[in-house]
Formats: sequence, structure tokens, C-alpha cells
Amino acid sequence: MSTQEGAQPAAKWSRPQGGAGRMIGTRRQREGRAGSRAWLIASTLLDLEFATAFGLFAAMLFISQLGSLGALLIIGLTGGYALLHMARLYDILLPRAFILLIPAVIVMSTLWSETRSETLKYALEFTITAGAGLMLSASRRPMSVLFGMFLAFGFYIAVSLAFGQSVFVGTTGTTAFSGLNRGKNMLADIASTGLLISAATFLVAIAERRLLLILSALLFASLELYVVIAARSAGAMLGFALAMALFVLLLSLRSIGPVLRATATFFLGLVLVVAALNYRGLSSAMIETGTRFFDKDLTLTGRTYLWQRAYDLINETPWLGRGFRSFWLQGNPDAEGLWQYAGIMSRDGFNFHNTAIEVLVHLGWFGLIVYAAVVTLALGFLVARFLMRPNLFVCFWLSVLIYELVRMPIESIGFTEFYFSTVLLFMAMGSAFGVPAAKRNAAMRGARPAPRPAPDRASAPA
Repeated sequence: MSTQEGAQPAAKWSRPQGGAGRMIGTRRQREGRAGSRAWLIASTLLDLEFATAFGLFAAMLFISQLGSLGALLIIGLTGGYALLHMARLYDILLPRAFILLIPAVIVMSTLWSETRSETLKYALEFTITAGAGLMLSASRRPMSVLFGMFLAFGFYIAVSLAFGQSVFVGTTGTTAFSGLNRGKNMLADIASTGLLISAATFLVAIAERRLLLILSALLFASLELYVVIAARSAGAMLGFALAMALFVLLLSLRSIGPVLRATATFFLGLVLVVAALNYRGLSSAMIETGTRFFDKDLTLTGRTYLWQRAYDLINETPWLGRGFRSFWLQGNPDAEGLWQYAGIMSRDGFNFHNTAIEVLVHLGWFGLIVYAAVVTLALGFLVARFLMRPNLFVCFWLSVLIYELVRMPIESIGFTEFYFSTVLLFMAMGSAFGVPAAKRNAAMRGARPAPRPAPDRASAPA
């Protein structure tokens, strides 16, 4: 977001002659800064990037209440955004083309799916969802996108607290807050994600000196923290704690030299790799701690039985799976049995609570290898960009990506159409690459190419 309009160049009166001139210059500077801040707020609220981000995430968060209207809003906003950015769409997607391998394999699974028409429908919806994330990752106004997400998540949490409900947790007789739906884990995921977004918004607001935005970020963050605790989700709390700690650590590494930053990042990555290799032992300890803290049953609210049934399904079609979304369909006896076991009366909106298992059931080992390779490669590119240009937004998206990765062993992440975490995962992966410069067709217009617009002040390295 350019801040040039409404601001007076300081060089004009940086060295005024005499006290009167100095006072006039100071007053003019104050008026220029006040006008600039007012223009920033107005332009952000009326900005296309803000409107698209807010509308898209609000529609996904309220998708259960909006139904088909929510799906139409998501399709319309994504399609409209693509049309308005058609001139730079090629430049946006070219460096991110390898990320499109995930939706490509999902669409390809139509060829071997047990229910081809349903698979094609959901695969196209997933492609739209992934495309929305990739396009927003290349926005020239990252602050506007962040602000739109911030308001969407904050508004959803506020409405959930006003009209929400509680559900029983497992067989222990305890209850947890689930908000507008019956999924407490989904609500905890929304609140944890919103808390990360509020933290980033708070830092941007401080940099921009926006008091109202600072107070709003603090208010929404307090509500989101309360919901995370009330939802009693060990996975969401663990993921948020790790992601927030990483966010703070990455921000602190921005000010040191590139060599020290690279060294610290290397050792941090080494620690994460060691933790991943010893995941079974660490997860067992975390599961035991979580069950004691939240008074849950040792089966992680029935997840272990889901995983046992999934292994049987994987062994039936190990290499290509059953086709995207061909299992969780009404009328499928296996799915009906799991819905009945979990008490899902709506017979919809359920998964195996493990990303790798979910991918194996639907896409087999072929799909899992592609999925894992794309996410790993995108993570590498994002870390490389942090080493070269460690601005606030790169730190934020790297933390979001780690938050999603940490929760993949106990939740299905980035594998659901029209879902906010899928968009966030693709935004995080796409943010590893730069923003294409504005172009004009010089041959058609007989003019020189337009200069590259000034970036957001908030997105510049601090």
C-alpha cells in the first residue's frame, strides 16, 4: 500500500531558517502525517484486496450457515479476483506452478475414482480454493489482505461467543465450547489461527501507529485466546504455542546479520528435523500430557479407531486410493458406520483426523508423495526467502505454515475444499515467491512500462 499520497516530502522543510520556519515545518509535517494516516485507513477499507480477503474468509468460516450461498460467494470472489488480475496471472502462477501439482493430482484422481462425478465436482472446488490462496499470496497489498483476514476471524469469534454452544468431549462427561457448529476442534483451529493473525496485525498496527487497530487487535486476541482454551483442543493449543514461539524467534532474527541469521535458522531447522524423526516418542508424551490436562480419553476422542479402519481401507487400494472425496459420501456403508460411531448425525463434514492417512485413503501413495514433496519444497523456498528478505510478513507466513504442519498428524490439513486452512496453506506456500511487477503493453500504448509501485511500509524489512 503506497503511503505517498497525502504526505509532504520532509526535504522541503527539513532545515527551516529560524524558529518560526521550524514551527511551520513541524505543523505541516503533522498535517501531512495525519492526512496520510486517514488516507491509509480509508483506502484499506475500500481496497479490492481487503474486500476479497474479508469476503472469502468470512464465507468459508460461515459456510455451514450460508450453505450454497457461501459456495457461490467463494467461487464468485475467486473468479472476479482472477479476472481483475488477468494481466499478471501468468506471472503469479509461473513461479508457483509446482504447488499446482496438488490440485492437479486431485483432479486426475477422477480417472480412477469410485464415484467420478462427485470426485470431479469436489476436485474443481478444491482447485478454486487452492487458486484463491495462490493469488492472494501475490497481492501487492499484503497489509490489506492481513486486515481482511483479521476482521473475518475476529467477527466469526465474536458471533460464536454470542450464539455458540457446548458439546460433550469423548466419554468422560466433560464439555467443551464448539461455537456455531458441533466441531470443537474446528473452532479451536479457527481461534488459534485468528490469534496468530491478530498478533501479526498488532505488530503492523504498531509500525503504522494506528491506535484503533492496536486496540482492536488486543480485543480480538483476548477473545480468541479464551475460545482456544474453552474449546479444550490439545492439538490447536500445541500448534499455536509452537507457531507463536517460532514467530517471535523469527522476528528477533531479522535484526542480526545474514550469516548469523542463516546459522541460527540452520540449527533451528536441525532441531525440527530431529523432532520429526522422533515424532512417535514425542507424540506419545504430548498425547499423555494432553489427555491429563484436558481430562480426555486415551483414544484421542476416538481417533485411534478411525486410524485402524483407515489402514484397512488403504490396504485395499494402496497406490492410487479411492479418488478425492469418494469415501465420505452418504450411502457408502463404511462412511456411514464411522459417522454412526462418531455420532455425526448430519453425516457430513468428517475426516480421519490425520493428513497423511486422509491423503492415502483418497489418493494413495502416489498422492501422498506428491503432497509431501510440494509442501517440503515450498517450505524450503520460504525459509530461503526469510534468509534473504526477513520482513514481518515472511515471518508470519512461515509461522502459519509450521502451525499447519504441526497439526497434520492429528488433523486433516490442506485437503478440504472451501475451507480456510486450505487457503492459508496455499497462501503460506505461495508467499515464498515475490510479487510480480506492474506491466504495461508498450507496443500497444506507445509508452514505457509503468514503474513498479511502492510496497507496503509494513511489508518492508524492519
